[in-house]
Amino acid sequence: MRLIGPSFLRNGTNHMAAKKYFFKPEMCDTLIEMGKIGASQKMMWSALGISKDVAEDWKKKHPEFADALGVALVHSQAYWEREMLANVGNKAFNSRIAEIALRGQFPQDYKETRDQKLEVKADVVVDFSGAVNDLIKKLRDAKE
Repeated sequence: MRLIGPSFLRNGTNHMAAKKYFFKPEMCDTLIEMGKIGASQKMMWSALGISKDVAEDWKKKHPEFADALGVALVHSQAYWEREMLANVGNKAFNSRIAEIALRGQFPQDYKETRDQKLEVKADVVVDFSGAVNDLIKKLRDAKE
């Protein structure tokens, strides 16, 4: 019988060994260069061979990584904005892709809002007769 699949599934264990990731300062240059071509954060992390969790950890532990990522994201957003501006009159340009890239990568700046107005009508019947009668009775009793 031939077994298929990764060896860790065949040797009786059901988990993979945790991999150690080591930060290198030159990774900052990679982030910035990728930002200049409009790369998303996931593309940047993929190029560095790290996960989102590792990137979040490095942002806390390595200020230069956090700074480089911030600069890279500015470059990335500027790239997509320049693409849209350069192609305003170009009917062949797929502006929808650029819009999706901007909204997906930079939701804080490109959030679509929709106002919804609801008109609610309700017939409300308020019967004060009992309360008015009680008040009149109390006033009469107070006079006496």
